[in-house]
Amino acid sequence: MKVRATVLIAVALLLAAAGCSTDTELGGVRVPNARPDTRITGQPPTLLEAGFAVQFHWTASDPDSRIKGFEWKISDNGTDGISARDTLTVDPLTGAEINPWRFTVATDSTFVVLADLPNFPGDDEGRPRSFRSHSLFVRAVDEKGAVDPTPAFISFTSTTIAPQGNVSFPSMGGIRAARVPPTVNIGWSGTDEDFDLGTPTRVRYLWRSAVTSDGTVITIPYLYNQYYEEMVDFEDPTYWFPWRRYDPDEEKRLTSFPDQEIGEHFLFAVQFEDTAGAVSVGRKYGIEVGNLQITRGTGPAIQLQEIFLGDMRDNMFRKVAAGQPMSFVWRADPSSYNGKVLSMRHGWDVKNLTDPNDSGWMVPAGLSAQNKFSEVRSFQDGPHTFFLQIRDDSRTTVTWEINIEAVPYIPRTSQAELLVIDQLVDQGFQNWVDRGGNPRNDETFRNPWWQFLQSGPGGVDGLDWEIDRLDHTEVPEYDDLVRYKAVLCYAAFAASQTMFQHFRSENGRDIDGNVIKKDKYVWLTPYQERGGNFFLVGERSMASFLEDDFRYMTPLVFDSADPPYQGGNLSYTVSFGTRDLPDGTEILRGPLLYPYATAGISLIDWTSAGSKFVYARPQTAAALQRRRDCVGLKGLVLDQAFKDYHGVGPSDFRDTIFTDPEIDWHDEDRYFAGKLSIITSQFPWAEDEFFDGNISTRTTDWAPQRCSDPAAPGGLCVEPMFRGLARFDWLREFWWSHGDPEWPSEGDPDFWPSGAGAKAMDDTCGAMALTAYTRGDGMQMARGSARTNGRIFGFFSYKMTEDKPGGRPDVYWGFDPYRFNSEQMKDVIRWVLSRNFELEVLN
Repeated sequence: MKVRATVLIAVALLLAAAGCSTDTELGGVRVPNARPDTRITGQPPTLLEAGFAVQFHWTASDPDSRIKGFEWKISDNGTDGISARDTLTVDPLTGAEINPWRFTVATDSTFVVLADLPNFPGDDEGRPRSFRSHSLFVRAVDEKGAVDPTPAFISFTSTTIAPQGNVSFPSMGGIRAARVPPTVNIGWSGTDEDFDLGTPTRVRYLWRSAVTSDGTVITIPYLYNQYYEEMVDFEDPTYWFPWRRYDPDEEKRLTSFPDQEIGEHFLFAVQFEDTAGAVSVGRKYGIEVGNLQITRGTGPAIQLQEIFLGDMRDNMFRKVAAGQPMSFVWRADPSSYNGKVLSMRHGWDVKNLTDPNDSGWMVPAGLSAQNKFSEVRSFQDGPHTFFLQIRDDSRTTVTWEINIEAVPYIPRTSQAELLVIDQLVDQGFQNWVDRGGNPRNDETFRNPWWQFLQSGPGGVDGLDWEIDRLDHTEVPEYDDLVRYKAVLCYAAFAASQTMFQHFRSENGRDIDGNVIKKDKYVWLTPYQERGGNFFLVGERSMASFLEDDFRYMTPLVFDSADPPYQGGNLSYTVSFGTRDLPDGTEILRGPLLYPYATAGISLIDWTSAGSKFVYARPQTAAALQRRRDCVGLKGLVLDQAFKDYHGVGPSDFRDTIFTDPEIDWHDEDRYFAGKLSIITSQFPWAEDEFFDGNISTRTTDWAPQRCSDPAAPGGLCVEPMFRGLARFDWLREFWWSHGDPEWPSEGDPDFWPSGAGAKAMDDTCGAMALTAYTRGDGMQMARGSARTNGRIFGFFSYKMTEDKPGGRPDVYWGFDPYRFNSEQMKDVIRWVLSRNFELEVLN
């Protein structure tokens, strides 16, 4: 009951007070605001060897208020006036604010502090660290503005690995003073392995004469090591340039000292500073300190190329064909002495090299795009000189000369009749064995066959086999050809062909170092334009102009930008890509190559090549997709339109010519025995060339080339002369004439060893060997003819006739005439030489 009474009395008193007074002021004694208390709660793992970027955490408490934030300052434990007992912020003498407190609401922060005192105690000499001790003070501030009167503090030692670096000059670091031109462009490169960017933040450099106070000229490390404290003194600012930002761009980390006296010696030194204020301390010869000798400049390294002649050298002499286009590109590289190219100019037949107005200069001196290549130029005869002149920032002028002699054309009345060139490299072949066991593909049999051309009955007037023939071991030159009205060349692709290897493109690098196909100039072209006629024969003879590529996919289309065919992980060449001209224009390569540009063809293919692939069939070589037993060239059929246009009659030569019975005697014997079959191991001819015909599934647009010569039949550059008779079609005609008009029957197992049916025929001849055929009686045969049958294997070309003396077309045969009926082929060759080339062939 005592508790209840007490409560009631208290209530009554409150009610009385409420009803009896209007005074609202509070009474009592004011309680002062309590100060916050600050504590540091997080620190680096070790305080004695912290880094220059250190993180700390802190917290605070306040018994009667909220924490508004924190104030902090860092002492370097030196003379800054900051200590645990005296956190001075105002200079008592001047009233200036010093070491102010900095406010933050964060409870942690990372501080980047100095570590700029060298030689941290206990470090190895090879890994110098800089250091400095610091103290962090933190005090809390409450929402009423009260601050902790006893700031929390912690002391630590920051350390950093001193930055390192070196003088940057190409020939620095040798055993004696580097030879430099009068304008010295020299730079630096530095590292800071414990800074995120890995580089210093500032750099300064020293430049002074290398002559010591006692007159010694420093030229070698031995002398420098005796005087380095005098010559490179970090404390003496006399020769040091001001600190500057370390630029991440190497090209901007350079300084220049122009117009130095030749013969003088200098020292150039660098010192680096990092984010923590640590500086490099190295003064090693050839590393942080460069020793330089001023010499007369040698000028930049020059790289000069002609698009066809290739890499050129100063004072080089080259013979070129009359009318041969020439365009030079070049690059001048002064990096060996950190120089700068100020101007370039070029010209032909300049008379006064010091006269900027000489008419021979093609452009004014400068660095524009026109100063980096020459426009196309050609000459019909005589000696000519190309000049390239380059000036650098050391007043050095370099002049290159390229001496050219244009070999002129010889009037037809002064030319000899015929030059014979052997470009069929003898490789010791023991094949094409005749009945007597003789290897008829060997040069001991082949070369005598061609001697029917030498002067005498049936030969060319005046032709001397010892003088007017070049063996495959000799190197034909343009000079050799222009002396003749016509050239007959029998050839087959081989890497070592002495003439054609100089015409083929090869992998190389352009002036910018990019890997490209470097095309060569084919001087046969100007000869065929205005010098005389060319007669090229042989299987793989046109291939002699093409770079060796074991992943050609046929047909090859010259006037096409088709990219390589992708088959699995491999790329296959189907066209010839692009080429960049000196002015940057991109053009197709294919139309610039000899087969298109000079011979006039648009497509090329081979009957059954073992080293090539049929389009879109990358898994198996063409030799298995089109087997030679079926698609190989068995005979030559004169094109009817050609026969009519040129009036070829029976007295000229046969209009159908088969393989020579002494070379291809296996089929000859089986023919007369009535035992011919598809499969044979004695028919080796697989790489005869046919032109302007697509027998694959490739859908690339193409068209035969057109020529302006009125004599060109139908206005086409290529006039078919011989069309091919495939061995399969020859067999078909044989069996039809021997009482089997159903041949090739898909159900006849005697001819299709793998069984009967279409698949058996494809297995035997190859999936891309056969095509449909319509018999004379209208009967359709799904696989009645070889795809190569009727294709163009020999043609006349009107591509080069417009300016040619006599205006007669050139002749190309993609087969070897030697393996066909000997006397009949000789008749055809005589007809070409006499009737077409208008040479004097003796009766």
